[in-house]
Amino acid sequence: MWIRTRPASASISLEAHAPTSDLPARTQEVVSFKLLPTNERDHLDLDTGEVFQDYGYAKIHNKESKLINASMSVRAIPDDSYYQHNAMHYFEEATDDLSSHPSSIMFNGFVEPEAFTELADHIKSGLVPETITVEFADGLSRLFTTTGENARKRVLEYGWEPDGSGVIWHNKEKEDRKLEIKSIRFDYAVVTPRYHAEMGLLPIQSDAPTARISEQIASLHTALMEMSKHLRWAMIGIVALAIMIGLLIARQRLL
Repeated sequence: MWIRTRPASASISLEAHAPTSDLPARTQEVVSFKLLPTNERDHLDLDTGEVFQDYGYAKIHNKESKLINASMSVRAIPDDSYYQHNAMHYFEEATDDLSSHPSSIMFNGFVEPEAFTELADHIKSGLVPETITVEFADGLSRLFTTTGENARKRVLEYGWEPDGSGVIWHNKEKEDRKLEIKSIRFDYAVVTPRYHAEMGLLPIQSDAPTARISEQIASLHTALMEMSKHLRWAMIGIVALAIMIGLLIARQRLL
């Protein structure tokens, strides 16, 4: 079972941990995303009343006031034991005298160091995933129910839609507000498709030749600038030489 999202923002932070009696001092990068639903019919309905869905579709069904925020943090995995922390969490609304935090969904992901480095390098260079897809282990709670021959309770399940665009999260119970994540997929739109009204899908239009021409023009411009410096001094020398010759000729005539 999957939930597809779109990044609304991406950031990288550096965590520095002070040494303790159990662990040495260490630093760790964290990639964070603010997430949006896809701009399609995909939606996640929570039993607590919220919905994770595109605003346009939510407005059609008068659910825009029930939209819930979602975010994701990705870290490099220190060891295999951290895979157990790959999970989707639900945090209910919290209000006190000083602040108020609406309910939210948080995805925590630990990935292999090589994969994390590649993801972080992409973000630093401005290449942000077009979609982030989260796959869940089986959507089942770790607890057993007493109904039907002790069948396991399904916390995450598909809705009535035959295309699988609707998913329901039965998250009212405290123990059902954390679901194990099986995998996280990052998809990049490196070259987006182009269409023609009559011809349909068009071939890729590469910018490489244009870039090479620009580089050649820049090199030529630099060479011309260097040449102009030398030509300027050469012209000054020619003018000075002409003046000296003129003075010599004038002197000879006077004599």
